[in-house]
Amino acid sequence: MEDNIIELINEEGKTEKLVVEATFHIDDTMYAVLHEIGSDEGMIFYVEEAEDGNGVFIPVEDEEEIQEVIEVYEGIADDLI
Repeated sequence: MEDNIIELINEEGKTEKLVVEATFHIDDTMYAVLHEIGSDEGMIFYVEEAEDGNGVFIPVEDEEEIQEVIEVYEGIADDLI
């Protein structure tokens, strides 16, 4: 489980530890489903590669896109978990 925990800096500049539930591609876009430790409520992020090779997580805000990603995730979740 330790391997699935990442630290992100939130909008207030504070560090948050989040669990990576899953990562997957839709077309050429990589997505990640993350949730806070102790919570089952998922958040959907784009994952892009920074110049230093680290992942950059960007929240998905478009409601239609969120619904599309949720549908794909629910379809593959049993295989990922």
